[in-house]
Amino acid sequence: MNQSTQSTTPENVQITCRRPQFNFEGTPAIWLADPIKTHFMNALSVLIPYSEKTVNEIMRKNIDQIQDSVLKQEINNLIKQEGTHALMHRRTNSLLVDLGYNKIIFFEKVQKAMMSLLDRCSSKAFEMAMPAAFEHFTAAISRDFLAHPSYWTNHKNNQAIEFTKWHALEEIEHQAVCYDAFKALYKNPYRLSLVLTLIWFPVFTISTFAIQLYFLHKDRVIYKPKYWPKYLNFLGRSIRLFSKGIFNYAKPSFSPWSESDLSLYKKSLYQQNQDNVKR
Repeated sequence: MNQSTQSTTPENVQITCRRPQFNFEGTPAIWLADPIKTHFMNALSVLIPYSEKTVNEIMRKNIDQIQDSVLKQEINNLIKQEGTHALMHRRTNSLLVDLGYNKIIFFEKVQKAMMSLLDRCSSKAFEMAMPAAFEHFTAAISRDFLAHPSYWTNHKNNQAIEFTKWHALEEIEHQAVCYDAFKALYKNPYRLSLVLTLIWFPVFTISTFAIQLYFLHKDRVIYKPKYWPKYLNFLGRSIRLFSKGIFNYAKPSFSPWSESDLSLYKKSLYQQNQDNVKR
């Protein structure tokens, strides 16, 4: 780790803005292992463009207060990555609208209104906690997606899965940056855990599951009893995944990176490079 700096990103992890090209033509409607997982990822896609736009705006607003040059460069690299993610997900969301999921536009408007309200009534510390909270959830999902392909994809292969692998890799790559930036400006180790527990955990779970339920309703999946046990199991598993580690942020010695994270990252990066060679 970069112990001499405020960054906790491992020195051998380079936060890189890649610009891969994906052709979604021919992608099946159920592109993951089942409709429940597929529509969970579709729901995340609805929320990602504005969430990542918000992350970038907050980080740009506060970057001049960061003294450490290593962390400042990581923030700039994160901003480039997030900008590309938002652009790509806007494209996939347009494809979903074209397929008949018209309520996506409504959900995007609700998200913007809620974020605007929070922005008007939040303190500077609360505002800076937003990106760190977002990255907690996206990193957790990304690690799980890359570590358990049999659960998420059932070893299927299509462009939507390759797209998700790319995004997940970059989310792991910069998973510590927003936390490090928050910690550099606000030393209270309990603040982020408190904000995550009381605000962002319920907001994130309710909004994501509500949009997922819309997709499942639209496809009439939720009305089929054979999917109910899978759906309930998925909800329970996801809630455990999102809540895991929330209270670790209160520990002064906490670092988002673990040895298992680094091992997963290296394996996923190698696999992505191999896949790029084959294209």
